[in-house]
Amino acid sequence: MATAAEPTLASTQWTSHISSQPPDKDGPPSKRRKLATGHCDVDSTLEGGLDYGCITCISGEAGAGAPEFTLALIASHLLATSDHVATVIDSTLSFDIRRLHRRVMEVLQSRDEGTAQCKAMEALGRLKLMKIFDFIGLTESLAEVRENVEGRAVAAASTVEPAQPTAPKGTIGDSEDEGEEMLDDVPSPSPRQQPAPQVPNAAKQLTDSVGLLIIDNITQVTAPLLKNNYAQGQALLTSFMRSLSHLTKANQLCTIMLNNTTTYAQAKEEPPSLFSSCTIRPALGKTFTYLLDMHLLVHAVPGTAADARAIYGGKRHEMQKLDVAMVSVIEVLQDRSGRRVGRWAPFVVEGDGRLKDAA
Repeated sequence: MATAAEPTLASTQWTSHISSQPPDKDGPPSKRRKLATGHCDVDSTLEGGLDYGCITCISGEAGAGAPEFTLALIASHLLATSDHVATVIDSTLSFDIRRLHRRVMEVLQSRDEGTAQCKAMEALGRLKLMKIFDFIGLTESLAEVRENVEGRAVAAASTVEPAQPTAPKGTIGDSEDEGEEMLDDVPSPSPRQQPAPQVPNAAKQLTDSVGLLIIDNITQVTAPLLKNNYAQGQALLTSFMRSLSHLTKANQLCTIMLNNTTTYAQAKEEPPSLFSSCTIRPALGKTFTYLLDMHLLVHAVPGTAADARAIYGGKRHEMQKLDVAMVSVIEVLQDRSGRRVGRWAPFVVEGDGRLKDAA
């Protein structure tokens, strides 16, 4: 007769789980590796920037500056060290490489780099662009990214531990003396035998390379699936997000997904934004947000009280005449660590696409 299994303490299971995790994944957000944006207010709000090893979704209102914010993150990542690589999976077919080059040049020139042009081209050489058109292309692109990351790890392992050649024997044994050969024949060392050269620098470069993964735009390829068959679309999206989460955490990638926003006039729940004037909501529903480590919302608000009165005081038809100034705001809607939820920071998008802190 079968007997019941012996009970185990929850503390024992938790200790086993903690011991199996890398130390850098269990530390507080302030101790993890960060991707800074280069803007004081935003970096302070995010406690130093976005976390590596986590999935961050940026749901942006049209014209609020989410694409420009993403370009600033890419430039900051590529210019941090020469080991940083990045991949952009573009479903909108509108990635502006010229604006990114301009942003990289601005950062290098602000550092008084004499060879800014050469360093900018070297940084762009570590950026890979992948164009997709549907959800199938997205999954195939993710599989290719996984192969590239795992290929670097395998190459690093083979570089660190090269195969040691076997020392040649001093004499050639007779086939009739096989029994004696196992006991008496001892290979004599060769004075000319040299160990295989080690190449720790190459191995370090392969293992220390840090990746940034941008998916622009997740709504573009997922919305058609949800529209045709919502249940099947949610199942495919959930499976994809679990695979993406495993890849991100296993290789300490900084994964950023761009998402659209929508407006539901008949919604019963309040909008997620702290600003009462912001009625937009992230697309793809609540189920999608549960699969994220951090969720940011980018939208525009009036810059001054006079601008707010002009917009919300029944004078929308006079906005162009009054030259109303708008300021972009980034809010933290969700944070798995729970430390940054509810924080927000303003920034301004200039005409040439540059970002600056709001005065």
